[in-house]
Amino acid sequence: MKKVPVEKAVGMILCHDITRIIPGEFKGRAFKKGHIIQKEDVEKLLELGKEKIYIWEPKGGEVHEDEAALSIARAVVEKNIEYDVPKEGKSTLKSKERGLFKINSTLLYQINSIKDISIASLPQNFVVERGQKLAGVRIIPMTTKEENLIQIEELCQGKEKVFEIIRYKELRAAIITTGNEIYKKRIQDKFGPVIRKKLEYFKAQYIGQTFCPDNIEEIKEKILYYN
Repeated sequence: MKKVPVEKAVGMILCHDITRIIPGEFKGRAFKKGHIIQKEDVEKLLELGKEKIYIWEPKGGEVHEDEAALSIARAVVEKNIEYDVPKEGKSTLKSKERGLFKINSTLLYQINSIKDISIASLPQNFVVERGQKLAGVRIIPMTTKEENLIQIEELCQGKEKVFEIIRYKELRAAIITTGNEIYKKRIQDKFGPVIRKKLEYFKAQYIGQTFCPDNIEEIKEKILYYN
């Protein structure tokens, strides 16, 4: 940790939170510990009375939280998942496709067992939309040892990734409604519209609906007809 003038701190990493107080209006964090000082931050820091600040001096073999989050994100995703630029040390993973969210639970457990590493995600087999948030990856402290990230990369070198999106297949689909009460029009079919709506969501090619009595041979015949 080293104390430097704010004008010389651009590109350096803040070692502590900095609070902004506006009497009667606001009291809260203006800059978070671990923030990388930008050129536009200098004037704001001076306005807060911070002419000098404490910055982090990197040691050999240590990685800052933003760089670490990117390294973890790159290691755990596959082609149907994207990740954003880290904010406050966390990178968010998002789906690039509609589909089923799959998790390699064993691999995820191994990674979360590595010191400093934290990955939180949606549950297994979750139905997701394009652009939906899937997980957040980060390290707990401001820095971590490079060897921890190398360990993650080695775990993820195989064919399987930690997270995967299985895209929906656009299949042909028919509805075969059974039951004498519906076939003989004693009651109205109310299941067909509901099922068709579900098929639309999955972009299935709807090819028709057939009504059958409670007769095994007739039901079999209709199934084979649509097959």
